[in-house]
Amino acid sequence: MAKLFDKLFKKNVAEPVAPVAPKTDRPAFAPLPRPKYDFVEQYTIIDPKRVLNGGYELWLLCEKVPVVCEESKISPCGFRASIELPTKVILGFLGDLKNAPAEKIADPKKRLLSIVHLNEKNRVYIFPNLKEPKNPWFVVENSDDESAKGWSLYTTPEKSRAIVEQLKMYTR
Repeated sequence: MAKLFDKLFKKNVAEPVAPVAPKTDRPAFAPLPRPKYDFVEQYTIIDPKRVLNGGYELWLLCEKVPVVCEESKISPCGFRASIELPTKVILGFLGDLKNAPAEKIADPKKRLLSIVHLNEKNRVYIFPNLKEPKNPWFVVENSDDESAKGWSLYTTPEKSRAIVEQLKMYTR
């Protein structure tokens, strides 16, 4: 009540000011470089501990597993759309993400998945190895269930550059 009278009669009263944290111009993590090529897809996977599901182990017998990414569109209900990725390729990485401490995977680079499409049947999946940071996972998927030994026949110099560019994000 005293402050009200002081304000009414214009008495100079110093009000306590909360300390303000210094502003930094740079974000906590550097922005991720986006791919230059149209045959390269890049996704930042949301931490599996924050996704409401029964666990990715339930999808073990399925051919594809739905994965929620930060770039996914948000529906009017507030849910994010998911992308479908091959279970054989991505399930181990999702398990590593789920078991890793939250502060270790706070950096979006630790949750980044790159897909390089070599042709209709062959894809190269590149994602970080959380146990050995300078040694990323490099998985070749062939949709014909044949051996993936012939994937290098479909690489062109441009596709090789794209693969190397994606690998550089983890090794530098």
